[in-house]
Amino acid sequence: MATGIVVRTIAPLLKDKRTDPAVVVLDEKGRYVISLLSGHLGGANKLAGEIAGFLGAQAVITTASDVQGRIALDIWADERGLYVEDFERLRRLSAKIVNGKSVKVYTGNPVVLPDVPDEFNMVGSPDKAEIIISEELYKRKALYLRPRNLFAGIGCNRGTTKYEIQNEFTSLLKKNRLSAHSIAGIASIDLKNDEEGLLEFAEDNGLPIRFFPGDALNAAADELGIKGSKQVRAATGAAAVCEPAAVLAARQASDRIDLIIPKVKRGNVTLAIARAKSTL
Repeated sequence: MATGIVVRTIAPLLKDKRTDPAVVVLDEKGRYVISLLSGHLGGANKLAGEIAGFLGAQAVITTASDVQGRIALDIWADERGLYVEDFERLRRLSAKIVNGKSVKVYTGNPVVLPDVPDEFNMVGSPDKAEIIISEELYKRKALYLRPRNLFAGIGCNRGTTKYEIQNEFTSLLKKNRLSAHSIAGIASIDLKNDEEGLLEFAEDNGLPIRFFPGDALNAAADELGIKGSKQVRAATGAAAVCEPAAVLAARQASDRIDLIIPKVKRGNVTLAIARAKSTL
């Protein structure tokens, strides 16, 4: 149908480029496939190309970065699983790239960019960067793209509420200057697979949770040289929970990991964080 009909129909439904779906329009004879809405994040540009290829039609793409043949920051970040913290700053930097300028980019040590886009001017310090790709918190005003490379191991006493887990978790990240947006998942012992507070904490934060048997945790603890606790072993059969759980979860993402925060006990909660090396 005509694009005008589509525009008038969908206009009252549009809210935000981060949530609006892809909309593709075809003329009545199927000669043109128009990417009308959410060309990048929604995937309309890609969908229009696929449909055009199937029909032998012409895809109509009008997003500036595609017209200019330059990198689309939102697509680039999305394809690499990076969390965008400031879409307004992303918009401004995207416009800068479209206008033929480069942007200064800094990555933290565990983040590797095997293919650096031509539009990126890599710098050695976050103090000079316009884009910072890291799980660490800095005072610098920049566009932060957060890799999902941190895994939290969590142990807790029976009946611990989600509020206590959340408070201790948030405090630990803040103290160590780490972004919650870089947490890729959490893990614990399989005896906790019905722990209501832990499950609610994972659901509230939209985090996948994995549970490991005591034998697997003990093997990881031995490898890490963790002696653990007699009390924990008596109660769970595992010498330790949070540290080996964090390490085992991180190994699902990479074989190169670091236990960056060893066991911290706060109230009814024990926490540890492992970092997996990110290759984007």
